[in-house]
Amino acid sequence: MNRWLRAETAFFLVVWLLLTLVFRDRGFYDPGSLWHVRVGEIILTEGMPRTDPFSYTFAGERWVPQQWGAEVVMALLHRAGGFDTLLLAFSAGLALLYTVIFRRAVAGGMGPILAALVVGGCLFVGAFHYFVRPHMVTVAFLSYTMMCVLDYERGRCSVWRLAGLVPLFVVWTNLHGGVLGGTLTLGLAVGGWGLLFLRDRVRGQAVPGETPIPTPTPTPTPTPTPTPIPTPTPIRDWPTAFTLVGIVAACLLTPLVNPHGLEMIRIWNRIVGSTVLPRVVHEHMPLDPTMPPGQAVIGLGVFYLVLLTGAWPRLRVSWLLPLVWLVLSFKGIRQGPLFAITAVVAVTDLWRHTVWHRLLVKYGDGSLASDTPSVTAGAGWTVVPAVLVLLAAGLQAARLPVPVIGAGWVRFDPDFVPVDLNAAVREHLDRPDVRVFNDANLGGYLIYFAPNAKVFMDDRCELYGDDWIARYSDAMGLPPDELAPLFAAWDERYGFDYALVFSAAAGQEKPSIERLLSARPGQWREVARGQRAVLFRRVR
Repeated sequence: MNRWLRAETAFFLVVWLLLTLVFRDRGFYDPGSLWHVRVGEIILTEGMPRTDPFSYTFAGERWVPQQWGAEVVMALLHRAGGFDTLLLAFSAGLALLYTVIFRRAVAGGMGPILAALVVGGCLFVGAFHYFVRPHMVTVAFLSYTMMCVLDYERGRCSVWRLAGLVPLFVVWTNLHGGVLGGTLTLGLAVGGWGLLFLRDRVRGQAVPGETPIPTPTPTPTPTPTPTPIPTPTPIRDWPTAFTLVGIVAACLLTPLVNPHGLEMIRIWNRIVGSTVLPRVVHEHMPLDPTMPPGQAVIGLGVFYLVLLTGAWPRLRVSWLLPLVWLVLSFKGIRQGPLFAITAVVAVTDLWRHTVWHRLLVKYGDGSLASDTPSVTAGAGWTVVPAVLVLLAAGLQAARLPVPVIGAGWVRFDPDFVPVDLNAAVREHLDRPDVRVFNDANLGGYLIYFAPNAKVFMDDRCELYGDDWIARYSDAMGLPPDELAPLFAAWDERYGFDYALVFSAAAGQEKPSIERLLSARPGQWREVARGQRAVLFRRVR
């Protein structure tokens, strides 16, 4: 095949196209996709904020952007080509990541068809939590950490590649708090290798890289000895062990290298240690086996465990690391994509050592499994994708409206982002000191589309804290007559001028807050209604 048109080229282009189509609007469902851009703009134009710039409920309270690096990148991409360029970076970056994994799968003995199915399936499993947001950095960097662990364990790279994770983790710290997951993964790998190293020392087994002391043969007749099974740890001696422990210790310290100092650690602790978020925020909730995301994660878990049993008993530490993320997924569904990305990287190495691979090689036609992988060395496969991605970036920078790859492709779904109310929002709300009572998930929309207004609440959970979030969530779930005194207390304290709340889909019961406001025409008047949101104005 042409050196520029390989299986990897086709895989990248298909994945990129599908992501660009599917995430045209879905990539911006999360309100953070909007307010992260505004935070990045504030940092670029005014410097690092130290107090909350968006709400009136927590105005003047201490708040710093923990994902400031990613927010600056998002703002720069937005400047270059708007939300189309943000989607381009998201879709092309994911396509590149999974194409690299596809190459590893083919190099690991999968046929291109099977590799595409397995890698594409893992992409599908994790996609329920893929949004144009800083957390995508964690998906990419965690996968690279897994690759480094696997390659070092298999002797494909030196310890210097693991040492290179330290500066990477510094960058990761300033992009997204998921760096803690990277340190956990590396630490577990080194811990597992260390235990195996100590076990072999206690048993007196030879360690790879060390010459065993010869034992005199009691008889002149040589006896055949079985070929020793190589130890499944890359730690060959004590200096290597101490070096690896030092690398993990350095990675543990990388969260301190940030412009906020220890405050960054406190922010992460508030989020990770929250007892309220798992109750009220979908992405923090435990895995639900009755819902499609939970079923997808469980299905991948079964597939992964079946492959592991096929390699029994010669399992390796790196192959077992996704088990940790599988367990964590049951505690919080947001870990599901991290299980998916670690599992697919592990599977690319595990596959050739399973009975399933041996059976397919023996009885198959070579299209699904092979001992002579067809992957070609070199980066020639990247030429066509690079040209097309650069072409798309140029079209978007020039604001040329070309379908799929040009400007104007991104659209916002009014069910999640009420852009059908933009005209009314700009007319009524986009003025200094206007206070808006709003649903928390509409905070990001207001921060972006009405930047002069002040919001009641948004989804920056580390700012509002467990007590506030619990009171708000509990109140919004009450019937109108029970919600009324709580809403009146908020109104008396903060004196908001407008209310922007979600409405119900056709045929569904209206939310309590909408029924409460609609039932008080002498106090609140509806001024605009969209597909799924309604704007009220106080009657003076």
